[in-house]
Amino acid sequence: MRVDARSFGRRSLAAAVVLVLALIVAAALGSGAGAAPHAKKPVNIALFVAIQSNPVEQAIINNFNAVAKKDGAAKFVVFDSNNSVQKEIANCNDAIASGTYDAFALKAVAGPPLMGCAKKALKAGIPVVAFGNALGPNPNTEKRQIPGLSASVIELARINGTAVANLTNAACKAKNANPCNVIYTYGPLAFDWASITRKYFMNAVKKYPNIKIIATGLNNFDPNTARTLTKSLVQSHSNVDVIASDGDLGAFGVIAGLKDLGKKAGVDVMVTGGALSKQAKPLITGGTLFGSTCLMPATEARVSASLSIRAARHQTIAHPDVEVCRDYSPTGNQPLTKANVGKFNPEW
Repeated sequence: MRVDARSFGRRSLAAAVVLVLALIVAAALGSGAGAAPHAKKPVNIALFVAIQSNPVEQAIINNFNAVAKKDGAAKFVVFDSNNSVQKEIANCNDAIASGTYDAFALKAVAGPPLMGCAKKALKAGIPVVAFGNALGPNPNTEKRQIPGLSASVIELARINGTAVANLTNAACKAKNANPCNVIYTYGPLAFDWASITRKYFMNAVKKYPNIKIIATGLNNFDPNTARTLTKSLVQSHSNVDVIASDGDLGAFGVIAGLKDLGKKAGVDVMVTGGALSKQAKPLITGGTLFGSTCLMPATEARVSASLSIRAARHQTIAHPDVEVCRDYSPTGNQPLTKANVGKFNPEW
C-alpha cells in the first residue's frame, strides 16, 4: 500500500501535539488541585521571655504558640530569663551555639545589655525580632536601634509611666484632694518596664503641683507583696488620698490591703493600676479601681510571632516598627477610666 508522505507527516505532527498537551495537563494536575499545595518552610524559633511565671508573660507565650499552630510549620521554644539579664544572655549564647534556630523573638529584660546578644545572633545569620521592651540604648522609641534587626514590636514604658501620672492626677481631682497625698508602688526595677515606668511617672507628676508623693515601695508585680506593703505604708501615712501602681497586679494587692485596714478603695482612698487586665475592667466600671493604662500582650505576641516567622523564612516585612497601643488600641495610649474603658478589651 502506498503511504502519502505528507499525510504521514501531518499525522505525526498531530500525535506530537497531543503528547505535548497531555504532558502539560499531567504537570498541571501534579502541581495543582491533584496534589498538596506548596509546603511552607518549617522554622524553629527561640522565644526569649522576661518573667515566664508572670500572667502577662503567660498570655504572650500562649499567643505565640497559637500563631505557630495556625501556621502549621512553625515552632517557638521558650527561654525564660526569670528577670535576670545574665540568665537571658546565657540563654542567648546557648541558643546561638546550638545552631538549631531559624530566628530569635527577643524580649529583653533590659535593652542595652541585650544588644550584644542580638548582634551576635545577627552575625551568626539568625534574624532577630525585638518585642515588648525597646532593644537598644534609647528606651523611648519603638524603632529598631540595631542595624539588621528584622522588626521591633514595642510597648513603651515611657508612655505607661506618663499615663500612670496623668491617671493619678485625675484620681486626685475625683477625690477633690488639693494637696493630694500619693503613695506610688512599683514592680521589679531590674525589669526595664518597671524601672522606666517609675522614672517617667516621677518626672511626669512634677507638672502637677498639687500632687505630693509621700511614700513609695516595691510591689514586685505580686498582689500579696503589694497587700503587705500597702498596710505598712498606709499605717504610717494615714492621710493618703491616692495609691498608684505601675500594674494591675499591684493595684489588686492595694485594694486588699486597704480592706484589711477597714478602708474602702474608691471611697476612702483612690486606687490606680496599669496594664489593664480582665480582672480590673469590672473594678473600674464598679468604681473600686479608678483606672488603668493600655497594655496589649496578646496583640503584641501575635504581631511579634507573625513577624518572627516571616523573618525566619527571609520574607519581606512591610511594617517592621510597631508601637502596640498607638497602632492597635481603640483608645490609643490614653489612660483607661470609667469614661472610656468600655471601648477597650483587656488581653490578659
